[in-house]
Order: sequence, then C-alpha cells, then structure tokens
Amino acid sequence: MLRSRLRERCGRHKHPTAGCLDSQGVKCTAVPGQRGFDAGKKVNGRKHHILVDTLSLLLAIVVTAASVAGP
Repeated sequence: MLRSRLRERCGRHKHPTAGCLDSQGVKCTAVPGQRGFDAGKKVNGRKHHILVDTLSLLLAIVVTAASVAGP
C-alpha cells in the first residue's frame, strides 16, 4: 500500500513494470544456517539477491547459500 501511494505521488503507475535484480556474496563465520562456497568470487558464506523497482523501492530479497547461482 505504501509503495503504491509513493509511486503514484511520483507520477508513476502504482504497479512496477520494470526492476533490477542484483546479488552480493557475504562471508559468514560459523553461524548456523545454510552456507556454501561461491567459486567465482572465492567466498564461503551466503548471497543476498535483491530486487528493486525503477524508483529503487525494495520489491523482494532472498538469502541463499553462496553456491546458488540465482534465487
């Protein structure tokens, strides 16, 4: 609700039609949970996959093991 009101206030349609997806590898220590090894960046830990719309408003975030290529 808040996102749609903000988009309309900026002169945009209330539903986003485009977005940007990016991921970031994060090292983590012996914290319980799912971890993996990203061979490309040589990072042992987790990845954050973040989806934002054209106004940089957060649409979704997914945290996976670093060994996962995509959400």
